[in-house]
Amino acid sequence: MARVVFQKFLNKDDFGMSATADDIACNSAKWTEIGSYQVPAQQEIAFGVGKVSDGGVDSRRNATIRVDDASGQIAGKLRLAYADANEVTVQPIQEDLISNWASGVPLAEVTKLRVREDSYLKILVRPDTSTTVDMSDTDNQVDVPVTIYVL
Repeated sequence: MARVVFQKFLNKDDFGMSATADDIACNSAKWTEIGSYQVPAQQEIAFGVGKVSDGGVDSRRNATIRVDDASGQIAGKLRLAYADANEVTVQPIQEDLISNWASGVPLAEVTKLRVREDSYLKILVRPDTSTTVDMSDTDNQVDVPVTIYVL
């Protein structure tokens, strides 16, 4: 059982997507990982925070992700996923159009679906046309709410 539960936002630096990171070539025919965050020791992490209650109260927070190539925002789909420590099993959590992520997608915690220490939170893209993610582009943005359980 978790001793402490708290909410936090992870940014592009947390996912290894800093301006000094290598650009990433993305093929339109497959999902390509563009960011990864390894869960620290003695923690479990879930994408998202909050929920929509039966009374209509919405405590979710928006996840905002913008991914650019040399000519601007990439068109296509973006997916958040969990991967085990060996990165053999990748489980999609939420998927939407990249343009929607750039505007902000409400991201609720999926109850009882989280990853443990040494596992990974992943950001993957599948562009409409093959392109290269320009990691040095200052318009790139990642603000993803997560719920952290300290064991």
